[in-house]
Amino acid sequence: MPMMPDLALWRRLRPQPSEGTAQVPVLPPGDGPLVLLHGGGSAAGPVAGAIAARRTDVRLGTLGQAAAADLPDLVQLIAKVPADAGAARTLIAQAAPSAIVLLDADLPRALLAAADEAGVPVTLIQSAPLTRAHDPWWRGNLSRGALSRVSRLLVPDTASRIEALRQGIAPARIEVTGQLAPIRRVLPCNGREYEALLAQLRNRHIWLAAGIPLAEAQAVIDAHLAVLAYRHRSLLIVAPLRPLEEPALSGMIEDAGLTVARRAMDDEPTADMQVLVAEDQSELGLWYRLASVTYMGGTLAPDAGVAPRHPFEPAALGSAIIHGPEIAAHVAEWRQLGSAGAARLVDSPAALAAAASDLTAPDVAARMAQAAWGVETSGAAVANQVAAVILSDIDGVVS
Repeated sequence: MPMMPDLALWRRLRPQPSEGTAQVPVLPPGDGPLVLLHGGGSAAGPVAGAIAARRTDVRLGTLGQAAAADLPDLVQLIAKVPADAGAARTLIAQAAPSAIVLLDADLPRALLAAADEAGVPVTLIQSAPLTRAHDPWWRGNLSRGALSRVSRLLVPDTASRIEALRQGIAPARIEVTGQLAPIRRVLPCNGREYEALLAQLRNRHIWLAAGIPLAEAQAVIDAHLAVLAYRHRSLLIVAPLRPLEEPALSGMIEDAGLTVARRAMDDEPTADMQVLVAEDQSELGLWYRLASVTYMGGTLAPDAGVAPRHPFEPAALGSAIIHGPEIAAHVAEWRQLGSAGAARLVDSPAALAAAASDLTAPDVAARMAQAAWGVETSGAAVANQVAAVILSDIDGVVS
């Protein structure tokens, strides 16, 4: 009886025989080098896009359902990554990849072994920080064994590198690339209207409350009253969370004694107007461009039905950012912005008023906006660096 646990462990750890279940891969067209991607998540799109942009003859294909879901425009070679050695060898032989990229994936041991035997380089991209696992020792040994077959491990920060070293990865095979992040489309706007409003509002301090629920309306109103004490010609632009809430929001602002221009009524923000109320959130690309400071609505008094806007929206368009503590929808992005000094965290209506007043100083807002832009664009820079590393495994890479 004492031998049973050891026997069960041996059965779990031993290589599994081929079950003859090899799938015939569907290869991307062309005759350029093939790069296979397995895994998925936020890193998939930026990495694939950067590889394609740097070298147009490279064929990209995905392995398994996760990568196919995150990269629907790429050819899916097979629906399921082979779990046995024979099928993995067959896949490598038929597909003849020049490189394999694992994107935050569970390590496919059979595929790693087959790639190692065939001399195909494998890059593992760990887009999230690598932390110490609390798994049973045998599972940890399996991970370390699989990791030993990875040609290169790309991690986002120094702490992850230290953890990778602890797990037995050779220092020469670990590279710190920075934090990968999805590359977001910059919100558009009507260029002619932007130029007209910019000329009309020239020399006025403009700040924006984006996507605010009614529960935050009073806090935003009080903050603007505080701002007006510093810069009496300041203009607040308010974009309500829901279009149906615009009349009530406009009424609250008027009740506070502020003069209002309502976009829904085609009002123009004249020199004496103190607040411009947008009809909805459809023109945020325009408002972000005009505002030097943006408060991200729903982060002080969250709305149960709608998540706050993505913080990289204003960051990409040159606006300093204020936000409350409710950041669950975009935790990693908010932490990046906070670490860079690109966003101001407030925990109460009074703190919002203080932050909005403080950021009427053009130099302070400009420094924050520059830092925010740097964070938002860093994802593309990291993706390009990662692509260059992957492509260095292919002969004749174009740098």
